[in-house]
Amino acid sequence: MSRISCIIVSYNKGKFLQDAIVSVLNQTRPVAEIIVADDGSTDGSRNLITSLAQEYCKIKPIFREKNLGVAANRDLAIREANGDLLTTLDGDDWYSPQKIEKELIAIQNKPDAIAYSDVRLVNREGKQISEWDISGFSNFDIAQRLRWLSHRIGPIPRDMLLPKKLYLEVLGMRHCLPIYEDWDFKIRLAAYPNEWIHSGIAGINYRKTKSGLSQSSSLIHTKCQYQVLMANQKLLKKYLGTQGFWLAIAKVILKAGRSVARKVILPD
Repeated sequence: MSRISCIIVSYNKGKFLQDAIVSVLNQTRPVAEIIVADDGSTDGSRNLITSLAQEYCKIKPIFREKNLGVAANRDLAIREANGDLLTTLDGDDWYSPQKIEKELIAIQNKPDAIAYSDVRLVNREGKQISEWDISGFSNFDIAQRLRWLSHRIGPIPRDMLLPKKLYLEVLGMRHCLPIYEDWDFKIRLAAYPNEWIHSGIAGINYRKTKSGLSQSSSLIHTKCQYQVLMANQKLLKKYLGTQGFWLAIAKVILKAGRSVARKVILPD
């Protein structure tokens, strides 16, 4: 039987963190371990994690002495996981009860496949705003996956269930990116021939708040998107062609506007 590790990362998400952890504890298909990696929180999160770890032996706390950033915190925690399959969760989101069970069923007898679920977008109070149907992503070939991701055509799978050995083979997440580290990782992951399989349910509840890294300035967003695309230039050109790659760059520039884009890539 597959051992599954769930890696939860959190920084000052104490208000929501218990709901995230409990949602993993309450899965219809239990996981082998829950790694909760706190990135130097100052809001009392550590006391909560310690208390839950004393109550549930499968919870493994990791406390960073200083804030490493989400990419490094998540990557290092994943590398400590003991499971042969892994999945992730942010400290302010939560799983639907059958998320892991349905994803495991989806990849049954396909040990190298990647399973994923639809996503419910919820507000700060947990009320559903919309639901992202990402089922069609499972029908794409490599080029179609990369076009969807790099051109940001629609919703992107998140918190997938995948083999740890595949995560390591793709080289994990780049620590240098303050945001879009997950987008960068998924671009590299999508270039592998492994099959992506939809679970058939909405498995992740993704909380949108007015705080956190997603609220960074337009300049930071544009700079990081540009860095991700340039870092994967060779890969994207291989599958999308030169024109397809530069179209992805153009979309970033057009969305940012000339004044922001100039600070990132255009000469003064």
